[in-house]
Amino acid sequence: MAKFIYKAKNGPDKTVEGELDAETSAEAVARIDAMGYSPVWVREKDAEAGRSGLWRKGISQREITVFTRQLASLTKSGVPILKALSTIAGQTGNIAFGKVIKDLENTIRDGSMLSEALARYPVLFPELYVNMVRSGESGGVLDTILFRLSESREKEEEVRRKVQSATAYPILVIFVGIITVLVLLIFFLPRVASIFKDYGYDKLPLPTRMVIGLSDFFAGSWYWMLIVIGLFAAIFKRLMSLEKGRITIDRMKLGLPILGKFIMESEVARFARTLSLLIQTGISIDKALGLSASVLNNAVLKEEVEEVRKNTITQGMSVSAGLKKARYFPAFVANMAAVGEEGGKLDESMLEIASFYEKEVEQQSRLATSLLEPLLILIVGVVVGFIVAAMLLPIFELSTVVR
Repeated sequence: MAKFIYKAKNGPDKTVEGELDAETSAEAVARIDAMGYSPVWVREKDAEAGRSGLWRKGISQREITVFTRQLASLTKSGVPILKALSTIAGQTGNIAFGKVIKDLENTIRDGSMLSEALARYPVLFPELYVNMVRSGESGGVLDTILFRLSESREKEEEVRRKVQSATAYPILVIFVGIITVLVLLIFFLPRVASIFKDYGYDKLPLPTRMVIGLSDFFAGSWYWMLIVIGLFAAIFKRLMSLEKGRITIDRMKLGLPILGKFIMESEVARFARTLSLLIQTGISIDKALGLSASVLNNAVLKEEVEEVRKNTITQGMSVSAGLKKARYFPAFVANMAAVGEEGGKLDESMLEIASFYEKEVEQQSRLATSLLEPLLILIVGVVVGFIVAAMLLPIFELSTVVR
């Protein structure tokens, strides 16, 4: 027996949604009729979830942002939502995403709102996105909300691109350096070391013996190293899938000397920008905090925001007071929130916080890049130079003896 989700009319003005168990869609429609409702649409739940996952493949976040911007421009120009979706579907170069947009159009034509249609694709359009669109629909300002949403996504993508570009070169240097050293130790050094067999291992210089010993270890145990690395990766993945394990690992990340501060500031910027956007759209503060927590990647910070949200509901505590009690959120965030609450402009204060930390993240990534690049090149050069020098030392000694 399969699960079906449905939308139905209960009288001329009222609509209801729900799910039920049935063997076929025809049986599901019959059961809805028996409840006294007029079905608008009926769809199999598992098929919807599977289709959402299918459409996610090959569809980038950038395409979602462009779609949001285009839809905002068209709706602001007075184009009906169905016509706007049809126009965007015809312009997109991604076939899979074009089908998604066509499906959104068909769902709306069946009587659903845009937010309801978007909710069918939770991987592409998360709860935050859907709630903002629903808020725009209820307030009659859908175009304004879509513009704000696209601007927020573009700003987040810009920060992400800057961080990625700043870390790309150091990662490449580390990768190339490790591969170079391993190739030298595993493949080339055993052949070169065979030259010194007759020379006597005990007579070799200390650096040469160190390098040969390391080479023998890697050459004879490289497959064990791969097994150990794979095992650690599997354990790490398992820990990340468990709530307690992820919280422990994320807490360790925040405790790292330099990287911890970088993670914290980038997460705070994302949280503040999202909260500002949600408050501007008129979403209640408790729901806004819950949705803002959902965009955070760090489980520890997410837990702290959830605690702030609970305090605002159960104890009537202000957002700033809740943030002051948080361990990992900087005092600057709580103080700025307090100023915003006093002036009735919490959204503006949150936007200032986001802008401040986004600039901090950009400056830190740029500084880290300028320092890391020469340092990593120097380290790789020293390691490779040491290996080469260690293998040349016996040759120099042999040539001295011959003379």
